[in-house]
Amino acid sequence: MKRTPQPIRFSWELGKVPLQQPSLPAKHEIKLQPNPDVGALWEGIQRAFLNEKSWIIGLEAHLDELRKKTFPEGKPAAGMEVLVLAHGSRVIGVSALRAEEGAGPQLLSGIILDYEYQRRGLGTALLHASLRHLAERGLGAASVITREGIPAARYLYPKFGGKGAVIDLNTPTGS
Repeated sequence: MKRTPQPIRFSWELGKVPLQQPSLPAKHEIKLQPNPDVGALWEGIQRAFLNEKSWIIGLEAHLDELRKKTFPEGKPAAGMEVLVLAHGSRVIGVSALRAEEGAGPQLLSGIILDYEYQRRGLGTALLHASLRHLAERGLGAASVITREGIPAARYLYPKFGGKGAVIDLNTPTGS
């Protein structure tokens, strides 16, 4: 019998994140998305998760929780900012952020990247931009909650000094 993948909290000390942004290929840019189109963003988020087989177990519940956290009442959560990674006019990556000190997570959505654009360093660039954005907002630390075994937990989130710890669901705070 397969065991259910455990949630993991990755944390970063933002003062240790390099200032220099990783380079992006031509026609790619990372930018703050004011007044994001919730429908289009949500469609892209779902597509990215559906194409990642590591998320299939419990995906519906995860997406439901993510939607409530990022787009309650069909609009962006209070205090949330959205960074998008665009290739030309197409949004290929998303990072929903909330610059609030405390338990977090501050990376509300995690780094979401269209499957066909993965493994090119673009997720690394979006993670870096997200962490630097939070540092520029005055935060000293940031975190994201993900699941063990997914590629982001194995390869992306350990970058820039990210430290992962399994979340103990048996404790009252879940951490």
